Amino acid sequence: MSVKRVPSESLLKGRRATEFLDCIELINDLQWQEPISKWVLHCCLNSDEIETSVIPKNTEWYILIDDNYPMGGISVYPSKQNSITETFPHQMYNGEGSDAFPWRSGLLCLDTNVRTLGKLAPNEEPFQDELRIAWYILRAIEWLEAASTNKLTSGEEPFEMVDFPEWSSIKVGFSENAQSFRYWNSKDIKFGLASFSLLNKGILLVREFKQINGMCLRKVNWGYYPSEYKSDERILGSWLLLNEIPHLKPWQAPLTWGELTQICRLQGIDLWNIIRQVNKKQNYKNKLVHILLIGFPIKRKIKEEYIEIFWKGIEIPLLINNSSIPKVNINVNLKKEHTININGQKKIKWMHSFNWSKEAVMSRGMLPKSINESKILIIGAGALGSSIGELLTRAGVENLGIIDFDNLEMGNLTRHSLLVTDVGRSKGEALANRLNKTSIHSKVTFYSGTLKDSIENNMDELKKYNVILDCTGEDEVLDYLQQYKWSATKQFISISLGFGGKRLFVFSNCGSIFRYELFRELINPWLQEEQRLYEESELPREGLGCWHPLFPARNDDVWIMAATAVKRLETMYRERQKALFSVYEQGDNNGEFSGIDLVYNEVFDE
Repeated sequence: MSVKRVPSESLLKGRRATEFLDCIELINDLQWQEPISKWVLHCCLNSDEIETSVIPKNTEWYILIDDNYPMGGISVYPSKQNSITETFPHQMYNGEGSDAFPWRSGLLCLDTNVRTLGKLAPNEEPFQDELRIAWYILRAIEWLEAASTNKLTSGEEPFEMVDFPEWSSIKVGFSENAQSFRYWNSKDIKFGLASFSLLNKGILLVREFKQINGMCLRKVNWGYYPSEYKSDERILGSWLLLNEIPHLKPWQAPLTWGELTQICRLQGIDLWNIIRQVNKKQNYKNKLVHILLIGFPIKRKIKEEYIEIFWKGIEIPLLINNSSIPKVNINVNLKKEHTININGQKKIKWMHSFNWSKEAVMSRGMLPKSINESKILIIGAGALGSSIGELLTRAGVENLGIIDFDNLEMGNLTRHSLLVTDVGRSKGEALANRLNKTSIHSKVTFYSGTLKDSIENNMDELKKYNVILDCTGEDEVLDYLQQYKWSATKQFISISLGFGGKRLFVFSNCGSIFRYELFRELINPWLQEEQRLYEESELPREGLGCWHPLFPARNDDVWIMAATAVKRLETMYRERQKALFSVYEQGDNNGEFSGIDLVYNEVFDE
């Protein structure tokens, strides 16, 4: 026999506080909904400030509350009866929702980012028992008042996309930015054909926009890994660029082909004439799916100008008998049926669409433009080189070269970014493959052999790198960098670790050669101190009956110093015309790690 769940005292306090609000009338008290593990409060909200020609004065709502109130989530949904049916700004698509529940899908956005709210309830969300539910109710009232008077958004707010109901299981990635926006604006062509490649199961990448005659209009340049996959000939593609975001007022995406046709007509676009032209140019034999990209301009803020194009994919039925098409590795269930005629009432299968441009995917953290647009050649794919390489690619550096002659051994894995499956393989080649998979824009190239081998055999390619980054710390490598004179000015950087990874040495100079003699002069006093530490420490053993001077440092020592070195690059890029030598040291406070300290720094005019 199941035990009836009882609301907590905190939740009861929150519910009782609503009795002091004039704007709410309780219809059904707190009820536990086991399928969604939430408490549900059914109520009627009202306000004399609501413009009743748009929204009724009294509307029914469901408030969903997590069991760990006053923490957890609180959501406000319109009822299927006696509530709003339109979709407004700051609201999810307000469809019928699940048949299992009496509320619609149009979740209200009531968080503190909605700048037009805050008149009745403070913008800072409270988490006290007696305040939190009341705060949401007052925000919902303000939302209704603002929605009814067309004041839900302000010009200073970030531009908000219409919430498209995504009924297709296919995802599509594209790449657009301010530069490509200017390109699109310079073209009179507004529709054509498109090609795609399959990146992962159910995930497609836009590869090319073509004119209706098949000529390339714009090719999308991805990194090396996604570029390995050629355009998938089983996928038909077409594109159409609109003048503005397709929506029904107040702010709802078109749900049917009839609605989309009407929206296009209002923008002076004959959708079906375009589709007919596209169909004449398509070969439907042995095709899996047809994807139509609907493009439209978007802004950063509501009051600002348009800055880039967003493409929303539509999975449309094939106008053929596709019963002979073999199943492939793509997350989509296509019915094997005969000719389908799209009519106005048929639902649009909007796809999940993503802008995977470098600016978009790196928005959470990217190195300065001067660094991420550099072409950097890393010498040494060991623990330090692999860590720095990964930090650079994940922070936006696209063009990396890697020189290394060694193979990965099992003992390397204690502090290397490679995997057990890479043991026995070339470190540099395996690292390049890994880094090309860390970012969809990575273009990492491996050069086998020593630095001398690469310069002798690959100089035409090595010329493109403007930064030469040594992560070996080996005298032979650095001496050769001094002997070889490059035809153009390079920034040379040497990064090495002290004993146990407790110190970091960073040297940089610009010119046609690496200033090895100056570097040795600066680092020698520190190496003498390191030698003293070596003499007092017992080194690890590798192999039978033979002792090797293995470098003793944990992976956390390597990684924290690698991150420090990348931080230091920013200063070096600002001081390009000067030689710099810096020493960082792990702080120790009575046996406790106390951070990384810059213990020595010297700058020399070149």
